[in-house]
Amino acid sequence: MIEAIREIGEYSLEKMGRSVENPFDILVDDPTGRDTKNVLFIVLEGKKEDDEFTYKGVEFEEYSNEKLNKYAYKKGSSNSLDATPTSMVTSIDSTFERVKILPWFKNHRNFTDDEDENFLVKIGNSLRENKEKISSDLKDKSSKESNVISLKIDNRYVGDYDIFCRLLVESSTKRFYFLDGTTSKSENKICSVCNQKKAEVYGFVGTYKFYTVDKIGFVSGGFHKKDAWKNYPVCLDCALKLEAGKKYMGENMNFNFYGFKYLLIPKFLVGIDEKVKKEIFGIFENQRDPKFQRENIKQLTSDENEVFELMSEQENYLNLDFMFYDAPKGYNGTVFNILLYVEDVFPSRLRRLFKVKETVDDIDIFKKHMIPVFENKKKIAEQPLKFSFGILRTFFPKVSNNRTYNKYFLDIAGKIFKGKPVSYSFLVNFIIRKIRGAFINPEKWFGSKNQEVKTSTLKGFMLLNYLNVLGILKQKGMREFMGEEKNKEASNASLEITQRIDSFFEKFGNFFDGNAKKAIFLEGILAQLLLKIQYNERGATPFRVKLKGLKLDERQIKKLLPEIQNKLEEYGKNYYQGLESMISEYFIRSGNDWKLSNDEISFYFVLGMNLSDMFKTKKEENAGGEEDG
Repeated sequence: MIEAIREIGEYSLEKMGRSVENPFDILVDDPTGRDTKNVLFIVLEGKKEDDEFTYKGVEFEEYSNEKLNKYAYKKGSSNSLDATPTSMVTSIDSTFERVKILPWFKNHRNFTDDEDENFLVKIGNSLRENKEKISSDLKDKSSKESNVISLKIDNRYVGDYDIFCRLLVESSTKRFYFLDGTTSKSENKICSVCNQKKAEVYGFVGTYKFYTVDKIGFVSGGFHKKDAWKNYPVCLDCALKLEAGKKYMGENMNFNFYGFKYLLIPKFLVGIDEKVKKEIFGIFENQRDPKFQRENIKQLTSDENEVFELMSEQENYLNLDFMFYDAPKGYNGTVFNILLYVEDVFPSRLRRLFKVKETVDDIDIFKKHMIPVFENKKKIAEQPLKFSFGILRTFFPKVSNNRTYNKYFLDIAGKIFKGKPVSYSFLVNFIIRKIRGAFINPEKWFGSKNQEVKTSTLKGFMLLNYLNVLGILKQKGMREFMGEEKNKEASNASLEITQRIDSFFEKFGNFFDGNAKKAIFLEGILAQLLLKIQYNERGATPFRVKLKGLKLDERQIKKLLPEIQNKLEEYGKNYYQGLESMISEYFIRSGNDWKLSNDEISFYFVLGMNLSDMFKTKKEENAGGEEDG
């Protein structure tokens, strides 16, 4: 991946007309982390021969991206100096007096060049002598849109002075080899990035902090930090290209993923034409521009800037790496934690993900289930249920019951991208947990209140189907020999409902590969039909207590069938003798000791409940029409 970042950096530098021969252009930062619109300037004037600078006040001007070199901003750590007296504002008192601007001039002394030292001393003296007035003026001119403080000296910006530019480069490159009082560099060694012998190589080039050198065990050569260059030697040219690559990626290859950020990093195969590379980079650069966005683009995430489909259209002359990360202080902040790194995903794999999405989205039970679309927390429309990684997030939320499921979510997402097996039983456990949470609330069953239970159930079944069609759903002991025997009781049921059930079981054969699963599913249908009758007769569903909050096992499932039949007879609305016969036959075929987990049993049961309307004949609907709640 390091080579890929260097290649991205080389492209970025060429595109901007910059070179490693002029490090300042590469190292300068963009101080716009909080939508800066104005820059505050402390204005000083004074002739070269004068002994002091005169404070002339504070002025502001509109921020311009074209003036980055003028501002000469380079971020330091949160409680230490920036590389120059240009800083982002936390508060006026803190930024100007305590942490950034004034302290900067206390720390930059003792230059070999007397003229430079005298210049900085004069500026520092003027700022200290006028600090109360400057602080007051800064507060008067400050606003939410003024997030940067800098200097103007004789109507020239900080970046117009060679001394500040030189200090920015020196302090920025020093971090490549100096850390916590330790220097790690060597001469005439091979750079691990470009594989060439260089005059100097450095040991602390941590583009994304892939490894640490502040703990014993991470550095070879006796565990001394000074020998870090032996682990990961990087020359200055490569360090600058990596810096440029990191900056470009943050601006163009940075995306959102359900509470996470990730970088999508292209890695080109050897010998790929430069024109092709530029076309790929152009996709990343233009994907946020409305002029280049296509209508009806398919998405696998909720990020409107997602480029998966565009990448899926490419040939396999590149592959893609996904770096999921956490950066609580921002992309360029001091804390950058890599949460998951997924390597070598080919465009053909993304095409496969989209093709399977289309297949699953087109299944009737999902296509016909409408879910609300919200804008600013207000429902504005409805749309069919469609697969995205948001379906996975439903069952592995950021926080639920004071626990976080981020690790599970990212792990399964990574397996989907790479085509690695995902445990069926593990998924079913989390799916049924979500459904049970809605099920225990009796107000969420009928009419619009049924939406949460039904939607969660269908989302769970959709996720399982998606992974199954991808071929990565890892199932154990799910197959059971069925032979060619047909349902002998079909004559007792209506031909219409029998055909519907047989068609459904055939369509989802991998999930109904045993008689027990079929029996459980059909019994769920029957239970829901009873609950609807009960709700219309009494305005309540006391039979729900028998369902044990969807914590069902084999014994309870077998016990439920006669209880449901008795209740239907009591209401005089047992229109479902055919369905009951089918359930009984499947129970007989399934025998005892099903070897199904209680989570599986509960999931198949609630799935039947939520698909019950699919299996009512017209005659039954007419006879029991008043039962629909």
